Amino acid sequence: MAEDSVNLAIKSGKLNPSNSCVTQNLQILGGDGYDPASFTILAQQYTRMKKSSSGKIVPGAIDSAVAKHLSHAYGTMAERVAIIAQ
Repeated sequence: MAEDSVNLAIKSGKLNPSNSCVTQNLQILGGDGYDPASFTILAQQYTRMKKSSSGKIVPGAIDSAVAKHLSHAYGTMAERVAIIAQ
């Protein structure tokens, strides 16, 4: 997507780039060693504080949908995000 955007900007601006695209060889932070099933670890090991029906703040498990979102959005950095969010 970034490559397409840059190519469009080059074309529309009639620019002459000095080198070719290098984004194909760049790895996104959190992408190294990513496992699509890693959300299960987040769901099992991390808690979040939530309000009970009586109004008390109690620890609860991270919802599996939230764990999946963190895992897909942050990759191998998802555990760090979960620690901050705890």
